[in-house]
Amino acid sequence: MDVGLVGFFVGAAPGLTYILVTMFRVRQVQGQAREIARQHGEFLDFDSSENQSYDFLLSPEKFIKPTDGPGVRSGKSLLLSIRDKMWKRLWVGVVLMFVGMPIGIFSAVFLNEYLLDHP
Repeated sequence: MDVGLVGFFVGAAPGLTYILVTMFRVRQVQGQAREIARQHGEFLDFDSSENQSYDFLLSPEKFIKPTDGPGVRSGKSLLLSIRDKMWKRLWVGVVLMFVGMPIGIFSAVFLNEYLLDHP
């Protein structure tokens, strides 16, 4: 494998890890929101409607519907409470990736060319 490619992946790894951890945390909160709705005898499912995920990500004012019961409203409110932090963390991860990739490439090439002994 080319040393530049290795540097690319090593440089991207911290940002990608940060993004994956953020996504994992959001999934945990989604589970908590489902549990809150279930405790009220209601059902909260993000896979039943495409608009659920879209509204959560891009149209938060439409996320809580007038027809939602108190349990679903509580669960959705919990999700909306982490939404801004989630977007910030995702953007930090993207910035880490885009900064880390060229640094990783240049570092790998520099190490290979100037610091490692070549036969």
